[in-house]
Amino acid sequence: MDVFLLRHGKAERPSARIPSDYHRPLTVPGRREMEKVGRAIRKMGIRPDLLASSPLVRAAQTAEIVSGYLGAAVDEWEVLKPEAPPAGAIKALEDAGADSVMLVGHEPHMSTLISQMISDGTASVSLKKGGLACVRTYMPGSANLRYVLTPKQLVMIS
Repeated sequence: MDVFLLRHGKAERPSARIPSDYHRPLTVPGRREMEKVGRAIRKMGIRPDLLASSPLVRAAQTAEIVSGYLGAAVDEWEVLKPEAPPAGAIKALEDAGADSVMLVGHEPHMSTLISQMISDGTASVSLKKGGLACVRTYMPGSANLRYVLTPKQLVMIS
């Protein structure tokens, strides 16, 4: 299975008008950047069988933008919330029965998830806002990190 991990785009900072971290939306520049990232992902030929997102607003908005370029419906996975243990996402991936999955989420959850997929959890990976990583899994407990791309690298592709 190929697992594509996409970190949400740039989001509004917490403020008095945004009731909680859960509700922080993408900024206008964050939306524009994610449009370019969506085009790049499509140009790369990535067509996930399943697109799953954290329910937090900024991740859901990122997933909706990208889904428009991929023609995929978005599933909401509670296991992609920032505070959720990565083991829940790994289990959900195993249960998904798909050849290719894209997950949209947050840091440090995404990096920790990658680390646990490719090592005993000690690998250090950093995923920038709007960045994309690909992990190829072979069986439970066996995976390779194929690439980590920054949003700037992705925008160059678009």
